[in-house]
Amino acid sequence: MSNTPIPPSGSQVKTEVSQICLCDASSQRVASLVASANPPPLSYDIGRSSQPDPGPRGASSGSSSVSTSSSRSGITHPYARLYAKKEEGKRRKIWNHALEKSLFNPFELSSLGAPHRRTIYMASLEAHVDQLHAQLLSLGYWPVSFESLEPFKGLNSKTAKSMVAGLQYDSSQTKLRLLELQRANEGLERTLMGRTYTKTPENHELLPLNFEFSRFAD
Repeated sequence: MSNTPIPPSGSQVKTEVSQICLCDASSQRVASLVASANPPPLSYDIGRSSQPDPGPRGASSGSSSVSTSSSRSGITHPYARLYAKKEEGKRRKIWNHALEKSLFNPFELSSLGAPHRRTIYMASLEAHVDQLHAQLLSLGYWPVSFESLEPFKGLNSKTAKSMVAGLQYDSSQTKLRLLELQRANEGLERTLMGRTYTKTPENHELLPLNFEFSRFAD
């Protein structure tokens, strides 16, 4: 027997080539699926993707990631306004509960619902205000004349409550601004007083001034 290798037949060569083609096609299909599953970022430019990278690969990837992160950081979150409203509502809810604790005991707070408690609270507050007005009238003192209240006759109670609440809110905001200005003025005064009453250095002693007032005498 000779040791010469026997070449493969034509059918075997065709099957091997077909297997190689099938492997290449399947790999291309997998690559396309992966690319579709991982889309490029928003700042991806198709025209620039075909151009070769001028610098090292690591540097270009780092710069592109920094640019995309900086561009995305400037975008405002679409629910930021809703989150701010939720925080304001939460603060208002705590404020109402703090005021209701002065009127209701813990058992009533746990047993009565919030709408029921709010109705009782408003009714008791209105009764207290009416009692104070009656005391002022009995003493002959009222801050607002009856003639100035004539245009408000027939006004809905809810409208009047909203007007009073708006005035109270405006006054509280004005008081806060006045307090901020007062603190700023006090800080400036302390700074100026500290600079005015600084100790003079020892090498710059003030010399006594001797005036002869006899020259200016009549």
